[in-house]
Amino acid sequence: MRLKKSLILLPLVSVLVLSSHIGWIRDDLGLLLTIDDRPVDIVGNVEDKLNTLTRNCREVNRLTVSSKQYQLAQSLIHGYSPPDSSNAKISSAWSMGNWILVEVEFKELLPAVVMIQKADSDAAIVPDAVWSGYTNPHLPAPFIRKFLRQKMHSPPLALINCFEPQSDSFK
Repeated sequence: MRLKKSLILLPLVSVLVLSSHIGWIRDDLGLLLTIDDRPVDIVGNVEDKLNTLTRNCREVNRLTVSSKQYQLAQSLIHGYSPPDSSNAKISSAWSMGNWILVEVEFKELLPAVVMIQKADSDAAIVPDAVWSGYTNPHLPAPFIRKFLRQKMHSPPLALINCFEPQSDSFK
């Protein structure tokens, strides 16, 4: 075969071979790249990297078990949907101003990410801003951040953008 024909056929064969291994699918949660039928969340990866490069977490504090805000969040979650919520285990909690974002796991319920708003001496879980469930095969952080931003009227963007899942449920 001549060199000229080979140079024409090589890209064509390469495209055909790649197209047999790579594809796109759309599921309930969005678009996924598939490589040999294994889903890869390319969109989520790009969103996550962009978020990491552009966010400002200076006003966001990671809460510890001894923190009053942590204990407040734990109390609110334990009372939210008993009896299943009474054994909730907080995986991580962050605060910013009047807001607390909590990642929680349960024995009988799906894992959740909960937004809590404080006003004066009162605090409450924002009912529309509770993510519950898994996101596989989508990356959890970008998906949950997007969900929280969409569900809240005036979301605390820095707090939501600084959310990084810590629980085993989202790894």
